[in-house]
Amino acid sequence: MDGTSLGTLRLYDGPPADTAEGPALPTHPDTPPLPDPRLLATRELLRPPTFGRAVGGSEPFSPAWFDDLEHRRYSRHGAWLHSALEFARHPGESVLALGVGAGSDAAQYLRHETRVTVGLTADDHPDLLRRNFDRLGHPARLVPVHDGSLPFPDGEFDVVAVNALHQPVAERAGLVGELYRVLKPGGKVLGLFPARYDAGYWQDVLLPLQRLYWRRPPDPTSARKFTGRELCDLFAPFAEHRVSKRHLRRSELPHFLRPLPLSVLERLIGRVLVLKAFKPLSAARGAGEVAPARAAALAA
Repeated sequence: MDGTSLGTLRLYDGPPADTAEGPALPTHPDTPPLPDPRLLATRELLRPPTFGRAVGGSEPFSPAWFDDLEHRRYSRHGAWLHSALEFARHPGESVLALGVGAGSDAAQYLRHETRVTVGLTADDHPDLLRRNFDRLGHPARLVPVHDGSLPFPDGEFDVVAVNALHQPVAERAGLVGELYRVLKPGGKVLGLFPARYDAGYWQDVLLPLQRLYWRRPPDPTSARKFTGRELCDLFAPFAEHRVSKRHLRRSELPHFLRPLPLSVLERLIGRVLVLKAFKPLSAARGAGEVAPARAAALAA
């Protein structure tokens, strides 16, 4: 089959045909069409949408394709995701994942025996996610969510993991309040957001003539960009906010900056803001005080 490739991931336009590795994904009239595998792969790898290195690889959406995608997402430039999203720190706990893309991060939680619920938005592809999770032998619960509303009881989850690099899930009206509601007291929200003051921003400001000698790659994210202060304000109901910058590739830098330590540069001009915050334990006391009042109101 002709096509382009990304690393060891074989990419082409159109839905996958039946192969020896597995049949084509089932479709449903209400299910959105399958995404462009090249675009999906670049998003998972935090690459610009124009990236497309052709070196051969696996059939798109096959188990081997998901294995290759997962390996490349967390190697080298993506190694920081393990600590940022704390895949190994929540075994036996319940995680709500939003903005899952191809489901690579949710799959990492499943590998560490975490109970995962995926909140499906209109941009997600449930058939694709089921194929990804089935190869692991660990089921995940897929639940449709609507703008500003989460169909879960109060305090159901220990962790909420939000990927807002391409889906602006956190900006939907009232959703931050809903995230707060469905978290247990002491629960944690982990989020990935595009950074406003990233490498691209400072290159445009400090190198206004860069187009005469070099054209920087497009941004690897597409959602609204944030500053750390804006994230703290957006998640104001939470406590102990910690925001850090991560993710930067040398290929995204002008040549004179490339010899500098990348680990230092990414903390200054990285592409991604990582948010960690907690629901205060005091929320449990507040809930205990409100419950009798609600019961009395219902009785009246």
